[in-house]
Amino acid sequence: MKKIYPKEKGWGSVFSLIRAIVIILGTSAVLLPFIYLFLNSIKPEFEFLSIPPRLLPSRIVMKYYSSLLTPESETLSFLYNSLIVTSATTILAVLAGALAGYSLSHFRFSSKIIAIAVFSILLVRFYPKITTIIPYFILMKKFHLLDTLVSIIIAHVSITLPFVVLLMMSFFRDIPRSVEESAKLDGCNVWQVFCKIALPLSTPGLATSAVLTAIISWNEFLIASSLASVNAKTLPIAVSAFITDKGILWGPMSAMTASIVVPIVLFTLLLQKYLVRGLTLGAIK
Repeated sequence: MKKIYPKEKGWGSVFSLIRAIVIILGTSAVLLPFIYLFLNSIKPEFEFLSIPPRLLPSRIVMKYYSSLLTPESETLSFLYNSLIVTSATTILAVLAGALAGYSLSHFRFSSKIIAIAVFSILLVRFYPKITTIIPYFILMKKFHLLDTLVSIIIAHVSITLPFVVLLMMSFFRDIPRSVEESAKLDGCNVWQVFCKIALPLSTPGLATSAVLTAIISWNEFLIASSLASVNAKTLPIAVSAFITDKGILWGPMSAMTASIVVPIVLFTLLLQKYLVRGLTLGAIK
């Protein structure tokens, strides 16, 4: 057994202190903006631009949250649109990405075809999405899909699908071929091997893909704002409406923004066990 000298114990305590400081700083960088946002959502109006600025409200007001539930605010309609868009995008992107990832990782294509396919997928992730807004707007106009949820879903699937394909390829490649060969010897066809063997073994990858796809779709603003004008507005578009020509409505905007975070946080916590396994699987191996 290795003997631990006092010097090593001292260095160990220093490293533990540094690690604790890094964790605290990282956690603060993530949580402080949301805490400040929540405090803004319960401040009285006259304290938003007070000099000197006030971090803590002098009194708590909840009128901004109650105003979100009035019929005039249409918040429930925006929430419904966001839920439909995010749910459909996540299901379609994960399903199509899993099928494509399994095909590219298991079927016997030539190395050149796989390299071209992977490069094409990466190319879609590289170029700025703002360059596709005008062509996509014209395309949706020709198909009479402007200001519909279908147009936003198609756009969100196109920007999330490449990420899902690349992620699922890495998970499917880690599945032992012997397991799948045994299933084929037992009489399973390719589809049965995919559904009964590959998908259950890649559950962390599916959960990771679903969470990250949902986060991207839920918070996406640029493409959705260019396609939706009245009927298909999502929550990020509704938040931008509080920036008016008469000023910024800090209270309602902060309340709606804080409320937007809740559904996606609950979804992430629901899949947290699989998400951690999916994000760390490559590092462990």
